[in-house]
Amino acid sequence: MHYSHYFNCSSRIIYLLLLTFGFTFQSYSQEFEKELRTAIQENPKFELRFDSRNSFINQSGVRVYGIKAGVQFDNKLSFGLGYNQLRSSIKNIISYKGVLYNTEIKFYHLSPYLEYVFYKDEHWELSIPVQFGFGSSFYENKEDFGPEKIGQQFIISYEPAITFQYRFLRYFGAGMGIGYRLMLKPNSEVDEKFTSPVYIFKTKIYFQDILRDLKGI
Repeated sequence: MHYSHYFNCSSRIIYLLLLTFGFTFQSYSQEFEKELRTAIQENPKFELRFDSRNSFINQSGVRVYGIKAGVQFDNKLSFGLGYNQLRSSIKNIISYKGVLYNTEIKFYHLSPYLEYVFYKDEHWELSIPVQFGFGSSFYENKEDFGPEKIGQQFIISYEPAITFQYRFLRYFGAGMGIGYRLMLKPNSEVDEKFTSPVYIFKTKIYFQDILRDLKGI
């Protein structure tokens, strides 16, 4: 009951926040397009990120870890590719072809991402990241008999978010954010529901500054 109420309230709040930001950026679409055109004319910088996304599966709290590598233009626009995998243990007893199996849900995907920074100063950065997920979910069989994977299917997800980041050291930054995971193509063989609010914790390494300082030694 507690998780159900928390899940429903969180979903409404995050949906309203994302909707508000969507209308705001729609009203400034021409300025936004102009900034992007200017940004991509700059030399790109390599970036590496690690994040932890706390969300819900069937209203139970879970954690998805991810790593991302990409390029950033003019400290405004970033895009690249990531990998995300469910690390929390969600167990279930399922019936498959008339046999009961103890299983654990598995979920992973490759995630092309795009991020727009709409505010930045010496330490703070506010941004809107969006990522798509292309991967798989299934039940991993924990028994000594039967198939290793049950109900495996291709899935597609979409995750818009709002994040902030603080650069606390010359080469490192950390931040938080909120978003929402929408399953564009769910797994029809898996009962668990992956559409959920998402709470993001991330770190970033500023490789460009590291390389610049190394060259100056």
